[in-house]
Amino acid sequence: MGKRDLEKERQIELAAIWGAEVDGENRFPRRRGLSGKKSTGASCLPVGVSVEDVDEVPSDLGSETRSEECNNAKSDIKKKKAGKDRKTNSTYRLHCFVGPGTERNDVRTVFEAYEPKVELRTSQQGNLLNKTHFAVLTFRNKAMALHAVKVLDGTNQYDRLGVRKLKLGLMLSRKEHSKIRQKLRKRMREDHERRLAEEVSEEAEFVKKFIESYVPSAG
Repeated sequence: MGKRDLEKERQIELAAIWGAEVDGENRFPRRRGLSGKKSTGASCLPVGVSVEDVDEVPSDLGSETRSEECNNAKSDIKKKKAGKDRKTNSTYRLHCFVGPGTERNDVRTVFEAYEPKVELRTSQQGNLLNKTHFAVLTFRNKAMALHAVKVLDGTNQYDRLGVRKLKLGLMLSRKEHSKIRQKLRKRMREDHERRLAEEVSEEAEFVKKFIESYVPSAG
């Protein structure tokens, strides 16, 4: 029988009781990679909270799940907002000029078949006497608005609206109006540049023909 290594046995007993890792005279359990990390994560939980209850703990754990839930919630909000915008944008707005003293009921009577929402407004240009009266008509959809234009545009509505020739036009926001004005200015500029180019080309052709007709050819 070989000689017993008492010191080795003592170290094994101490390691079994206090841990295998040594720092001076202090001992603590050896860390075991993934299993150690799991136990560390569990040990960081508050007292009375088990691993199964971790979803109810306000911590970074489960952040991927929470992030996915937040993204889904944001996506739902965007879809609802887009649906609301589509519903709002389904309405169609027109305006028509009316005489002073015209009431909303008068406008409603003229457009009774289409039941639009009616607002009376005024715009002022220059002095106080130079005011323009008009009605803003909000139709439920574009088809109804276009049908109203087809039936009523140009009709005599002097008795109710104070105008002998009803003129219906689009009611635009300032942003929409600005975009249309920009497109119109761009088109006018392009037309002007094209006309100038045509005039220059015509003048050059005229000068060329003039020179050819009056300058004697060589030989």
